[in-house]
Amino acid sequence: MVRNYARKTDRGKYGNKSLQAALDAVKDGMSLKRASLQFGISRPVLRKHRDGKVRHPGESRMGNYSAIFSEELERQLVDKIKMMERSMYGLTTVDVRRIAYELAVKLNVKHGFNPETKMAGKEWLRSFMKRNDDLSIRAPEATNISRAVGFNRAQVAIFTNLLKECFQSRKYTTRSIWNVDESGITNVHKPCKIVETKGACQVNNIRPTSGERGATVTVFCAMSAAGQYVPPMMIWPRKRMGDALMRGAPPGSIGAVSDNGWTDCSLFVTWLHHFISFAKCSQECPSILIIDGHDSHKSLEAVDLARAHGITMITLPPHTTHRLQPLDVTFFKSLKANYNAAADSFLMSNPGKRITFFDMADLFGKAYCKSTSVDKAVRGFENTGIWPLDEDKFSDEQFAASNMTDEPLPQTSDVTGEASVSVSNQEQSTSMLLADRVQTSTEAATSAGNQDPVTTNNAGKLESFQ
Repeated sequence: MVRNYARKTDRGKYGNKSLQAALDAVKDGMSLKRASLQFGISRPVLRKHRDGKVRHPGESRMGNYSAIFSEELERQLVDKIKMMERSMYGLTTVDVRRIAYELAVKLNVKHGFNPETKMAGKEWLRSFMKRNDDLSIRAPEATNISRAVGFNRAQVAIFTNLLKECFQSRKYTTRSIWNVDESGITNVHKPCKIVETKGACQVNNIRPTSGERGATVTVFCAMSAAGQYVPPMMIWPRKRMGDALMRGAPPGSIGAVSDNGWTDCSLFVTWLHHFISFAKCSQECPSILIIDGHDSHKSLEAVDLARAHGITMITLPPHTTHRLQPLDVTFFKSLKANYNAAADSFLMSNPGKRITFFDMADLFGKAYCKSTSVDKAVRGFENTGIWPLDEDKFSDEQFAASNMTDEPLPQTSDVTGEASVSVSNQEQSTSMLLADRVQTSTEAATSAGNQDPVTTNNAGKLESFQ
């Protein structure tokens, strides 16, 4: 059979709907001649279908080959593939071929699949993908199962209820709602794509990085729902701080050092003093600071300092920052991309030179100034449903992955005392034909995920420090 057949005539192009409509009109008393003129189908064809002298009356088929499954069954199969994709347990091409074989056997559909491998053939898969152009074969991105478990409707409901209580207790404006998070930059960056010879097995270039392993510098970034940005704080993996390290850093930035370049409780307090001086926080002008659950954010000194200056610190639920943290949603990706581009340009302009600590602040300053914009900050808070507060920001499809695990959902009564959240089961089976096979794939994926137990700190609970 020709894989890519090009139609050479208009024979049978009227389709099944027009043919069936013409036959219904003839059945109601319309003449063959009039039906032929009205629907564009020849009289001999209508006569053969009317008299049942074709193999499939009422269906426009050409040639000896036809699809194994009907359009309805194929659409159900496509829906199941999409449901598994939304649940983060996408089916491979082998899984789809096995499902097709089991479906054909269960429904006693005539097929030419291989009974030894118990799979549909590669040509069937190729034709199936061609008929359903909304599907494609792609390499998935590895996702931690903790994120699939953590981002569920109950967790988000707890967080939004806590935000609502804060908004109702005091009057906050967009200038007083902030999000802070840490990220890392390194002197061994990710190289940008380059133009190379087509077909080359390996792409090499001496400019991409300064070495094979580099040191990480932590940067504190914060933005508000009004589009304001706090000048960042950079933490260097050194014993002593030098002014030369901050050469070229964004205006107003501050620097600090730690043994490994990571943040700790004392450094977060240092940043908090920097934030208070910039945002002018006070009891008369209160602020909300949304943070993640890192231990360095919860020291007694930090909580007392925030309380003294009217800052309410709200902790995000565990493993939900990819959806609920504005900086992760709209800012950090562009910041990392701009930093990689700046480092790439530096190495091109200075052949043979490595990026040192004394060059990183300048590169980060260029990337930071290019990445900061009012639109990104505003969209970050809008897309997470924080401001304006939107309790229905996330659809059922975005919670599908949490329903594919057997991890118990948290109880909202742990925080609110009264509120309870009912989580509806996601994507109920629309057809019993595929239920057995999809359930088997789900159980296999769940059991594989349960081999590595998920451990979380303060799972299902949020903290508000006032």
